[in-house]
Amino acid sequence: MLKGDLRKQAILDAGEALFFEKGYIGATIQDFLDVLHCSKGSFYHHFESKLQVLTELCHQKAERGFQQYQQQVYDDAMSRLNGLIYYAMPFRGGEDKTVALLLPLQGLSDGKMVLEAMIDARKEYFYPEMLRLVEFLKDKGEFHYTQAMLPELLWDSFSACFQRMMQEAAAIQAGGATSGVVQIIEAERFLWERLLDAPFASMELIRGDEALQTISHAVSRVKRMEKNGNT
Repeated sequence: MLKGDLRKQAILDAGEALFFEKGYIGATIQDFLDVLHCSKGSFYHHFESKLQVLTELCHQKAERGFQQYQQQVYDDAMSRLNGLIYYAMPFRGGEDKTVALLLPLQGLSDGKMVLEAMIDARKEYFYPEMLRLVEFLKDKGEFHYTQAMLPELLWDSFSACFQRMMQEAAAIQAGGATSGVVQIIEAERFLWERLLDAPFASMELIRGDEALQTISHAVSRVKRMEKNGNT
């Protein structure tokens, strides 16, 4: 890796640690400089802002999620498709830090850009494989649809599902009920099965209790950051 690439990755690593410790709002450029022992010029040579750091981190997290998916062993194409969607879902177990990072950004302009970057990155990595699997299962006779645009529309629905779940997570943080998360997951699963004309209960996506546990851990992280004055 070239020296410039090493510095860029060091900034990203510092950003990931700072954002998880202080929150995106609480972390400052000066915090980056203090951790990295570098000048402003060195930072701005690689990134225009901490927003750009966070959007690049979203891209890296999508890449890591896809690599995790690739490392798994699946019995058949259907289980592989379910695994793909699971690893594309930011609410799976172990993603509570990411959700905690995004929660305080709900309703902010930077938050909207971060969500868009996250969605775009996950489509870049996961959608081509999703399309291949859906078409393979159609050729095998397990899925039945005639509209060529259907897989892309399903992915758009999946992205909207993620955004809606973030809204539900923010509502839970504010003291709201938790039932909406499970309802969204079940509705999305129902949508995939119906539009693909797939066998009943063949699509799994993610378990509701797992998503709720991730959100619960994320909310606890945000509250700790708020207590420490970091969000």
